[in-house]
Amino acid sequence: MRNRIYNQEQIVGFIKEALEEFTHIIDSKYITKSEFTKFNKFFKNLLRQTKKKKNPYYYPSNPNSKKFEYTYPTFHTYEDAKCIGRYITLKTENVPDLDLKAIYRQFPLLIENHELLISLKPNIKPGRRPKDLEKDYEAERIKKAALEDKATCGICHDYWELVDYHGKQNIIADHGFNITFGYRNGTCFGARFKSWEKSTESKVEYIKQILKPTLKEVLNSKPSQATVDALIKMVERYKVNMDNYYKLPHNIRYDTKPPEDPEYLLPGQQRGYNLSNIKNINLSLITEVWHEYKSRLENEIARFEKQIAEWVLKPTPKERQEDIAQTNAINNLVKLQTMEDK
Repeated sequence: MRNRIYNQEQIVGFIKEALEEFTHIIDSKYITKSEFTKFNKFFKNLLRQTKKKKNPYYYPSNPNSKKFEYTYPTFHTYEDAKCIGRYITLKTENVPDLDLKAIYRQFPLLIENHELLISLKPNIKPGRRPKDLEKDYEAERIKKAALEDKATCGICHDYWELVDYHGKQNIIADHGFNITFGYRNGTCFGARFKSWEKSTESKVEYIKQILKPTLKEVLNSKPSQATVDALIKMVERYKVNMDNYYKLPHNIRYDTKPPEDPEYLLPGQQRGYNLSNIKNINLSLITEVWHEYKSRLENEIARFEKQIAEWVLKPTPKERQEDIAQTNAINNLVKLQTMEDK
């Protein structure tokens, strides 16, 4: 998400979602340690002022070295080391139409809410939130998806807009991409297919176009001793390159990209098995890595095929809401008719 571009409306929406969760915590009169940590970061970073300070690592001889560095307000809802949540630096490079003053006017109680959170510190509870005090996030997501006419992507299983595109009607809109250097990078495979509620096509094609061809390539690339010998040479070259890198003067090394870590990279992988700290690279180890990846692909194919076999046609969230509204209207009409008959 680091290179993604947002707009003011999206940032406001993210803040509203976070504050709705915070309100639920306050109303429930129960707060866990992870919830306190998350919202303490949220309020502190959102209220942080933009500041300019000297860069302690500034080198005049390095044209890319900057004399000053800046800290900015940030939308921060990372909960833990797994990075669940969002981290968006609030500056115009990331949010071109950013208006921080408007945000603070729209949410005037941020300071008071942060003080309220701090006052709850003595009441923090260990562990996870009890089930009976959890917010029904899925019901809210379905309700929101219905209002925005979204449906489920067959690959990532998140809700996305339904659009008409190149003669196709009610297909899942493009999503899952990053914007880098003025162009889009990557799109979820499930985009431009019918929603999962209406069709299995996205999963069928994913198995056909991605999973099975990748598995075939992996099976054809089973490691041998020749593979191990090549990897050992790769690691040896890496060590020599790292030695040369650290012999560079500090100011030059600061602006020089270090050698890339040696990896055992299999078909379909963007990041392979890191070998930089492996002392004994042997056929048994490499075969184990290969087998584990092969098994993951086989299990993924089996999981998708099971989901396809068990698939049933369903209404989209909007259709569900419309069905409920229609049922309620019919029930009310029946009740009214019954009362008139009496």
